[in-house]
Parts: sequence; C-alpha cells; structure tokens
Amino acid sequence: MAQRAQIVAELKKALRESGHTYTHVAQKLELSVASVKRLFSTQDLSLHRVDQICELIGLGLRDILDRAADRAAPTSQLTLAQESEVVSDPKLLFMTWLVLLRTPFEEVIQDYRFNEREALQYLIRLDRLKVIELQPGNRVRLLVSRHFSWRPGGPVQKYIHQKLLREFFASPFAGPQEEFFFHGGRVSEEALVQLKRALRGASRECAEIIERDRSTTQKRNGVAFVLAVRPWNYSGFSQFDRDSPAAS
Repeated sequence: MAQRAQIVAELKKALRESGHTYTHVAQKLELSVASVKRLFSTQDLSLHRVDQICELIGLGLRDILDRAADRAAPTSQLTLAQESEVVSDPKLLFMTWLVLLRTPFEEVIQDYRFNEREALQYLIRLDRLKVIELQPGNRVRLLVSRHFSWRPGGPVQKYIHQKLLREFFASPFAGPQEEFFFHGGRVSEEALVQLKRALRGASRECAEIIERDRSTTQKRNGVAFVLAVRPWNYSGFSQFDRDSPAAS
C-alpha cells in the first residue's frame, strides 16, 4: 500500500511538471474528471491505467518507479555540485541550515531577515537542488536523512572549518551555560570503534533533544555542539615521541 501511494504521488507530481491536468487524464482514459479524481484519491489505479498516464506525460513506468524510489530513500549526503552551490551564497547556506533544523516558513519570516518573496525564492532553489520538496502552503519536506552529514572535506565542511569553528572555539567557554570537554588517550582500534559509536549516539540524542524542543513555548536561543574523534597527535608534542626523527 505504501509503494502504491508513492507511485500515485509521483504520477501527480509528474502531471503537474508536464502541465497536464485531470481533464487531460480523463480524456486519455475515456473517463469523467470526477472518476479520475476518485481513482487518484483512492489510489485505485490499475497497471494498464498507470501505463496510459505515463504515455500521456511522456515517461515510462520505470521512470516513475525510479523517481518514487529516490524520494522514498532520503540521502545522507549531498553531491559536490550540490554543496558547492549551497556554500556559494551565504543566504542560501543559512536557509539550508534553517530547513535542516525543520524551521517553519512563518518562523523564517518572523525571526530572520527574509521577506516572504525572498524566502520562497531560496526554498525554490533548494527544491531544484533536491535538498527539499516544496509543498503547498510553503511547507517543506526534507529529501535528506535525519542523520544527514556534510561531505568530509567537502565545500560546506571546509567553510565550517574556516569560518564557523574558528569563531566557535574563540570562546573561553566560561559562562554558566557553556561547557567544554577535551580528553584524549592512547587507545586500541577496538576502543576507537567504540568511541565513534558513542559519539554517533550522543549526536543523535542531541539532535532529538533539539527537535523535541521545537514544541516548547519558552524563548529559544541559538546553540551549537561539536563532537569529534580522530587518531591524532598534537604537533607540538610529536617532537617528544621516542620514534620521532627530532628525538634522534
């Protein structure tokens, strides 16, 4: 049933994109418009009728199935081209950040320097980039996974390292609402795998806390958190390693 719903939804979208209406479908299927609307609303479309609609819009059934599958499996990472465009425009990057946080359109207009027309233009760009699907009423459906991440070493991550993290870590983290922990040690490969698993779990829990907090009526403020782990030796200490060339 879920797959049928996805196929019908994709047929509707393909009809809109090709400029066809239910009237055109009715003529193709030799049915009344009311009957066509009922077929779509009940999702009672036979394979023969799906083939006829595909013929009308100039797509094959395989195209519809592939498009439905693409939408049903959210991506966990954008392509280099997608990230390059996102990071090329600071406002587009910020809008991307807002939609990834599931910020309602009304809140974007109310809380940030976007008028309705400008905000809509950026949402249309994200729709074309296949980051979101823009729906009626300026609602947004994310086409990326809840556990989405930027490409390692990609355009957005480089921007984050060069701009955001430099500013973020400039704080002494001494305020009553701030925390900073830094700890390390020599560990086995098995322990490193466990550390990565623990950090992924902590990251997901933090993201879920932020998402649940969206329903609160209390005043909300911006916040950020960073979790990271990698095999690493501080360059300032490497000279003291017994096997370091500098120690010879």
